[in-house]
Amino acid sequence: MKLDRQTIQLAAITLLNESGLETLSMRTLAKALDVKAASLYFHFKNKDELMEGIAELISGRISQRLAKVKDCDFYQLAHILREELKRVNDSPKIFENTYPFTPNRTKLIVLGMQLMQDLGVDQRHLTVAGNMGNNFVLSYVADEQYFARGTQRQMPAEFAAKFPSPIDLANPDEAFDYGLAIFIHGLQATTK
Repeated sequence: MKLDRQTIQLAAITLLNESGLETLSMRTLAKALDVKAASLYFHFKNKDELMEGIAELISGRISQRLAKVKDCDFYQLAHILREELKRVNDSPKIFENTYPFTPNRTKLIVLGMQLMQDLGVDQRHLTVAGNMGNNFVLSYVADEQYFARGTQRQMPAEFAAKFPSPIDLANPDEAFDYGLAIFIHGLQATTK
């Protein structure tokens, strides 16, 4: 097998989807690829650089999908971001803990800022608004992935009686749209 960056990244994604970020190491990845760990270090100097590469790969997928969208808006960006993040277990953690200014991620940041301006956000508040939109999607996907694991822990009865789960497990797409609408309408209300 020819070992290259993409082969390593895809194998790492497979391991992430099987057992999560906690158990992924260069050693477990090398074992899965049936190579010596040292051969991985030729392509990625450590796990952090590998995680940055995975975030960049996911960002590339998002960019490719967005390139096919006519008249893209923030709603579409958020949906495609969510869908691609959901394809990789623990991807919100990876995005939160890696350098954001790689080529594909920078393209997404620039696009997000343009879309924020389209919503009426002024130059001074673009970074704050962009971070809020990004954090909404990342935290929503993190919650979806957490609750999908079927945790054995239950909400306290007095809380569960008054409030539903933080993610509407019966209809997470509708709940995502509701949260996204609150965010977008909130932005538009503050820019008037």
